[in-house]
Amino acid sequence: MKQKINHIFSGKIWNTTLGGGYIALEIRDELSRQVSFSAIDLLTGKVLWENIRPEKSWWLGLVGIFEEYLILHKYSSQQKPEPEGILVLDIQTGEVVLRLDSWAFFGFKETTLVVYQLENNFPIYKNIDLDNKIDKATQSQSLSVTKPLSHKATQSPNHSVAKPLSYSTTQTAIHYLEDSPHFPVIFKFLYRLLGIEAQKAVDYLEISNKIIISYYIYREKSFQNYLLVTNRERKILLNDLIAETEGLGIDTFTVQSDTLLYVKNETQFIGYEL
Repeated sequence: MKQKINHIFSGKIWNTTLGGGYIALEIRDELSRQVSFSAIDLLTGKVLWENIRPEKSWWLGLVGIFEEYLILHKYSSQQKPEPEGILVLDIQTGEVVLRLDSWAFFGFKETTLVVYQLENNFPIYKNIDLDNKIDKATQSQSLSVTKPLSHKATQSPNHSVAKPLSYSTTQTAIHYLEDSPHFPVIFKFLYRLLGIEAQKAVDYLEISNKIIISYYIYREKSFQNYLLVTNRERKILLNDLIAETEGLGIDTFTVQSDTLLYVKNETQFIGYEL
C-alpha cells in the first residue's frame, strides 16, 4: 500500500470531521490550554493549513465541513458545552469569513447556514447565504435543513477518527466486543495469522479485496492497539502499533474514498491508499 498522508501535529488530535474531500482536525495542547485547527486535502494528501487559532480560547470545537466551509462552535466550559457562538472558516485557507456571537448552529443546506438563538424560550432562526453574506431572520420552526454533527470534543477518545456528517464514500468499521458472536471468528483469524490473542474488542471492516482490523493485546500492564491490513490471500500489508492505552478506543480508523485514515500515538495522522 502507498502511504498518502503522514503528519505529526503539535498536540493531541482530539476530534476530526470529514466532508467534501477534506478532513479538519481539532488539535489540543493540554499543558498550554491551546486549541488549534488544521485541514488536509484527502485527494492530494496535502496539509492545506495547520495550527490556526481563530480565537485565544480553549472552548472551541468542530461542527463540520459543509461545501467549502469549516464551521466551529464556541462554548463556555466543559460543564456547560452548549454552543455560544459560531465561526466559519474557508476550508482552503483557514481564513475566518464569518463570526456570529450568541448564535448556535442548526443546519446547512446548499450554501445557506442556518443558526438560531432563544428569545423568551422561543427560537429565532437566521438563514445566511455564505456565498453572498446575506442573512434573513425568521421565526419559522419548519426549516428543511441537514442536521448538525454531534459534537464530541470533550468526550472523544484520544485516538479516534470521528464519523463524518454525510459523505457517501466514507466507510467506518464495526466495533465488536468480546461477547459478540463475531469476536471468536476474528480472534481465530488473528491467532492463526499472527499468533496473538486479541483482547476485549476489535474494529473490523472488509472493503474491496482488503480486510482491516484494529485489535488489542495486553502487554506490560497496558493495552497495545494495532491496525492490521491484509488482502484476501492473508498477505499482511500493514500491522502498525497505533496506541498504548489503559482503555479501549472506538472508531479507531475510517476509510474515505479508498484511503485508510487513522491517528497514531495521539498526534500523528496517517493515510494509506488501499
